[in-house]
Amino acid sequence: MPDLNKGLSITIRLGVAQIIGWGSSFYLPAILAAPISLSLGISTQEFFWAFTLSLLVSGLLGPQVGKAIDRLGGRAVLPYGSLAFALGLTLLSVSTNQMMLVTAWLLIGVGGSMGNYDSAFATAVNFFGNKSNKVIAGITVFAGFSSTISWPLTSFLEQTIGWQQAVFFWALLHLVIGLPLNLSIPKVPRREVSDMTGPIKKIIKNKFRFDMLIVIFALMFALEGFIVSSVNTTLPFLLTELGASTGVALLAASILGPSQVLARILILIPGKIMTPMRVAALSIAAHPIGVLLIWLFGVNALIPFVILHGIGVGLNPFIRGSLPLLFFGADRFGQRQGYIMMLSKIVSALSPTLFTLIVLANVQNAIGATFAMGVAAMGLLVWLSAIHRVRTKAALVASAASSLEG
Repeated sequence: MPDLNKGLSITIRLGVAQIIGWGSSFYLPAILAAPISLSLGISTQEFFWAFTLSLLVSGLLGPQVGKAIDRLGGRAVLPYGSLAFALGLTLLSVSTNQMMLVTAWLLIGVGGSMGNYDSAFATAVNFFGNKSNKVIAGITVFAGFSSTISWPLTSFLEQTIGWQQAVFFWALLHLVIGLPLNLSIPKVPRREVSDMTGPIKKIIKNKFRFDMLIVIFALMFALEGFIVSSVNTTLPFLLTELGASTGVALLAASILGPSQVLARILILIPGKIMTPMRVAALSIAAHPIGVLLIWLFGVNALIPFVILHGIGVGLNPFIRGSLPLLFFGADRFGQRQGYIMMLSKIVSALSPTLFTLIVLANVQNAIGATFAMGVAAMGLLVWLSAIHRVRTKAALVASAASSLEG
């Protein structure tokens, strides 16, 4: 069993760093896209394309970052994420043209690859192995407060001292708080970790059994990534297109954050009620059920829809870490996680723009598409559940046979 004090200490350090990391990257454009675009003389679409490149870089670097954490531990990798974040944000704060903006977001993307969820999960698994679920859950609870803290803070700073100083403030937070926290993570002995290009080559040659699980996970999380990223980034706009007034849309959207945090706190319930498979079923089913309520009850169901969507979004980061750990174990977790989540991060980067275009064309088609993706993701989860049951039964039979032989 992992040491509880050590687990709490690691959770707090990684969790606080997550608040800073998400607040200064993923949640920054919601407040600063308009003033930065106006200042640089570019469109908000051009700004968001630079932001999209940041997400793509983060996804593409994932496997190599994960492998480095598997081999060296988070202490040797995460501080560089803090430095990359700080450098990118500093450059963003002094940007005067589009080229500087793009370069800044690319650096922030490098920071994200080393400083956000998957790297934190890999660091936790590096310490606690298959007993990491509670630490992973704790990290997501901390990160759930990121938008709640960062949006009003960034808005206040932008209105009082300007967007440049607001961005630089986040850079300082990485240096003053994030970097020391990451440097305080205990070191681990260096480990030899084999490369996973072998499994990828097997996939290409259609010789997969174990590797097929990676494909299933990648597709499932990519479908969920589209739903989470597209709806979260367009929620007030989506609700108004569905028939809500601006006031109702903003009220409903404000429930998203608390719903996420509440869902993540529920994961921490002691005992075996909230198993990874049950949490995954709740997370994936929540959004399609919310869409069904809209189809049945129209505008009257918008707040229940947001609550259900928020529950699904809140639980999503936990299953990103806990489900692969359940199926594959702790060996090469970081590198495997990088490969599994690469497609999801690419889809998440591109989905807001695509989803907005679908909403503008026909909002019912838009929510219908997310419903279909949710159902497809649930189908893949059912497939994984069947595989897990077969594995568990085989393990019990093998254990019984071993006992009889003994």
